[in-house]
Amino acid sequence: MAEPSAFDRENIKLQPLGPPPGLLDQFNLPPAFVAFVRRNRRPLLIVAALCATLALGISGYTTYRDHRAGKAASALDAALIAGTDSRSQLEQVASEFASTPSAMLARLELARLDEREGQRTAAIAKYEAVKAGLGKGSLLKPLVLTKLAGLLEQDKQWDRALALYTELAAVGGFEAEASRALGRVNEQAGRKAEAAAAYAKFLELTAVTDSQAKDNPEREMIRFKLNQLKD
Repeated sequence: MAEPSAFDRENIKLQPLGPPPGLLDQFNLPPAFVAFVRRNRRPLLIVAALCATLALGISGYTTYRDHRAGKAASALDAALIAGTDSRSQLEQVASEFASTPSAMLARLELARLDEREGQRTAAIAKYEAVKAGLGKGSLLKPLVLTKLAGLLEQDKQWDRALALYTELAAVGGFEAEASRALGRVNEQAGRKAEAAAAYAKFLELTAVTDSQAKDNPEREMIRFKLNQLKD
């Protein structure tokens, strides 16, 4: 009896068909990985959907934040040139755009206005609020520390002024200026030893050659003060 041909109609009907190849099979991925994906298809789809939703949310928030920062910057520019209405517009920028850099600059300008108008207590409070909102490496920190310490010095609040000048001395590039201020405040407070140490530190930080020293009246003045304190 002849063996059935592979092309026999009845034989073809009886041969089982394998599963059709899927998309993953087209990428020549490891069989174990393909099997894992197929077993966990639903959880993986949920995770992918959550990631997509999160990405869209972050993108939307970034767009909103950038738009808000742009509006705040425009409002600040308008407030700075508003003339007599400048204060009220600056206050509006500070309140409406509280979390933006423009709001921080508006609060700083309000403190400067109080300082210029002789409202020392109000200016001190505003500078303190600005300082509290500054990051550790903020470029505004030296300016705010200097302004606030100077106002406290004018108000004869020696200890608070000294604390701020000490903080300023820890900022790179401001060591000499802060040392001179520490000497000045300690001298006004009657603390001769501390004043002498601070003035000596200033001279050390600004050390120059003898020929240059003769042309530096500031160093000569500090040297004179230091000699007086030592007498």
